[in-house]
Amino acid sequence: MLDDDYACGLNQEHVDVLIYPANWSPAVRDENRKPRAYLHARVNQKGNAEINWGRGDHNIVFHEDFLTRYVVAAQSAGSVPWRGIGELMWWKGFELLVSNAIIRRSPVAIALLYAHAASLNELASVLAQHVNLVGATALKFTYQDAEISSADFVPTIPPDRLREMIQERGRRKAAALREAVERMAKFDPEDPE
Repeated sequence: MLDDDYACGLNQEHVDVLIYPANWSPAVRDENRKPRAYLHARVNQKGNAEINWGRGDHNIVFHEDFLTRYVVAAQSAGSVPWRGIGELMWWKGFELLVSNAIIRRSPVAIALLYAHAASLNELASVLAQHVNLVGATALKFTYQDAEISSADFVPTIPPDRLREMIQERGRRKAAALREAVERMAKFDPEDPE
């Protein structure tokens, strides 16, 4: 990824964990395929940007493609001492940075926004080489009079496809819950097997 000292909040260790095949489910490895992942990006309540594969506003996670313990850790905000293991990038003060770029027209803030957008695109590109990146969120700029007027996270896939993925997630979750209920219904505490 970025080789310079400023890596735009990239957590390379977390990226390495995601693309490490030992964290993929046995089914994915047996089928000799890449696990599916969606790269989420959002601004949290403190105004920081979180770029994550394990949780996000759309909650598109392919649990069956990864080891359960890894997915659970990736969905937790504090699975490791400093940040959740599913968080691949984190940009402190993102809302303030956007504000400085738009309202104050700060050249430094504008340059940093473009650098962050480029690093997010680079992260998506690197992930796509190692996992089946079914979608991502990009930083999109709108302009008025040749000046940045907004900087927003937007999905890189069409809205219809995103809606399908969210509905499919719901169907997969419902099927998993049905299966768990059926197992519970068959459970006999008197029978050791």
